[in-house]
Amino acid sequence: MYSETKIALKSLLSQRSLILGPITLSNGTQSNHYFDCKRTTLNSTGAWLVGDVVLSVIRKELPLWPTAIGGLTHGADPIVGSVMMRARECGLRLDGFYVRKEAKKHGTKNLIENAPEPGSHVVIVDDVVTGGGSVLNAVEVAEQAGCHILAVIALIDRLEGGSDKVRDRVEHYFPLFTLDDFRFEIEQCQENSTKSELQSAGI
Repeated sequence: MYSETKIALKSLLSQRSLILGPITLSNGTQSNHYFDCKRTTLNSTGAWLVGDVVLSVIRKELPLWPTAIGGLTHGADPIVGSVMMRARECGLRLDGFYVRKEAKKHGTKNLIENAPEPGSHVVIVDDVVTGGGSVLNAVEVAEQAGCHILAVIALIDRLEGGSDKVRDRVEHYFPLFTLDDFRFEIEQCQENSTKSELQSAGI
């Protein structure tokens, strides 16, 4: 049973982030739908909802309170900020970090920005899991930095095989939603699109 906050987040994702294809996914395959979650995570209402729902998973499902939350830039960045600030509102401390796709060429030459101390327990987040490559990249880099991965939390799992790869690597994996949660919305969008095309053609 979804909480009111999670229902509101699903509704906002449907309205703002669900896009009909055709479009090429991160794993190279073609799809007739796409989730641009940044349209939700970078929305003021969406940011608060994401922070609240992800924080709820961390508080209720994990055996330990993490030191930090992070993930691969750029998908994870707004999620990290939202969860940190929601935690602060609740009187909880939670630092953030993000993993670059490659180390900086200048300055600190960091691969991880605001890297947690070795031995820290952390949560890895991402907006969409398709093949699992992005989130597993973040997991690997964080582990190389000496972090212990408590869990991976994703906003949406497209059910394209990435979930199995993530679960093979980490003990706890929590997608807030899967593609199945949006089947009805996708079908409705496709039907409306077809009707509009027929009307435009005078059929």
